[in-house]
Amino acid sequence: MKKLTFALVSLLLGTSLLAAWPLESPPAHAVEEKPTAPPSSPPMESAADIAAPTLQAAVERFMKQLALQPGFEPWQQASWTSYPLGPGMHGWVIIVSAEGSEAGYLVIHAGEQDTYRLTEYGTGAYPLFSLQTLHRSLVQLELIEYPHHTERLYFGPLQALWKITVQNADRIWYIDAKTGEEMPFTGDVKLPKSKAAPVPNVQAFTNTDAKHTIQESGQMEPAEPYARLPWVQGKSDQPLPFDDLKKLIAQGSKPVYAAELYEGSVTLPLPVAGFQVWSSGDRFVQFRQDDDRFLPYEALQRLGSFYP
Repeated sequence: MKKLTFALVSLLLGTSLLAAWPLESPPAHAVEEKPTAPPSSPPMESAADIAAPTLQAAVERFMKQLALQPGFEPWQQASWTSYPLGPGMHGWVIIVSAEGSEAGYLVIHAGEQDTYRLTEYGTGAYPLFSLQTLHRSLVQLELIEYPHHTERLYFGPLQALWKITVQNADRIWYIDAKTGEEMPFTGDVKLPKSKAAPVPNVQAFTNTDAKHTIQESGQMEPAEPYARLPWVQGKSDQPLPFDDLKKLIAQGSKPVYAAELYEGSVTLPLPVAGFQVWSSGDRFVQFRQDDDRFLPYEALQRLGSFYP
């Protein structure tokens, strides 16, 4: 049976948080959770369910496929909770939990013809849009005691933020949804949205839906991104083909990827740790960012460059 997850909201200035979770008000109907222990003999899916699954069915099929991969073993007996992304973004972040702790995430966007597309995913105790990471950041920024509103904003891979609005404050705080780091801007002028639209026109970023499977994968021990600094000079003029990236991973050459985000105000280097290729044709690159994070290769090419 799905559980409804509610977040507490501060009502008075100076009120201290009494629970371990940050303050939020997600719509109750938008939060979904599957049973902690799935039945040992699940019912067979019909052809219609596979072709046009519900969000719950799509999440469970993605998790089942990923649980077969190295590093995803805890997902075999995991629960999950979904939260909607920002207005107009037509997506959800799925927080995966195993044995009472956060164990990874998926980002899913609505596609055409009642499909759900897998945008990115990752494993580990520090998932994208973790409430624990958010709470830690609010404490560090000394915002936790004040009435505030939090909102998830997802503009694409590597561009996911918490937007923090504090009552009577003359600024807005933006926090990276993966690391919890404060962004170096206080307004929306650097956010990746069209000047003609109040919110981004987000489309599905990949072709991978719930019927697809992982066809190929590779892993390596990643580099320390600050050990070598070729990415400091800026974006490379020569894109690295995916087949060449696969060869570097197979050879253990430890490539690094770097992107300039939010109109160049943030430069993010990430060490490559592997790849996964889905039957949809989508290629996901594995990075080490606290935990392992898998991002679509095509979107990465538009944001930055790979450095062998």
